[in-house]
Amino acid sequence: MPKFPSCSGTEGKPMDWRAIAGEFLATALFVWAGCGAAVASSKWGTDLGAADLVAISLGFGLAITTLAYGFGHISGGHMNPAVTFSFVWLRDMDLKTGLLYMLAQFAGAWFGALVLWGCTASLVFYCDLNDARYPDNSNVCETSATGDGGYGPPYGLGANQVAPKVTNGCAFLIEGVGTFVLVITVLHAAVHKKSTASNAAPIAIGWAVLIAHLGKLRNFPTGR
Repeated sequence: MPKFPSCSGTEGKPMDWRAIAGEFLATALFVWAGCGAAVASSKWGTDLGAADLVAISLGFGLAITTLAYGFGHISGGHMNPAVTFSFVWLRDMDLKTGLLYMLAQFAGAWFGALVLWGCTASLVFYCDLNDARYPDNSNVCETSATGDGGYGPPYGLGANQVAPKVTNGCAFLIEGVGTFVLVITVLHAAVHKKSTASNAAPIAIGWAVLIAHLGKLRNFPTGR
């Protein structure tokens, strides 16, 4: 994974809007791919089996590896505000650029979810018809039902919330550990001058995301 390219707007250097746009697009594609894997499992919002857990985790992990290779030379391939924050904290990126990166990531995540909705919206088109030609074999209607009797995005587009038996404190710790695994891998595999990962760094980062999802999806299992 190439080092973060200079796009600082300080010292008379123009802001590299190509890098900002790269973060927007990379994050959008990451959300589309990762959350798309959750929707494609056809069980998001119900009990996830071991195979579903692995498949969804692989979807996120492989997506981050692929996109890090695809966008690393453009923007550094952060795709996560926590990664960008660590760069700002270590003064490897100026605050202005860091904030723009985060805004691009937030907007990209929203846009990626919007595209995923467009790709899967037809899954709930027939929920109101009770037509035998369109049997609901995947529980998509039940899982995507809203309180007003309608139907929202299929499986909530993979959105999750804390499981009933997991306290907010435990959830916070789980997210913190998962984020730490990702950030420490990025900093030591892709950025540190003594790293031996070289061009294999995106693979290590993808594994970090895979490990984090394998460890936490059971605690955030619902798409409703």
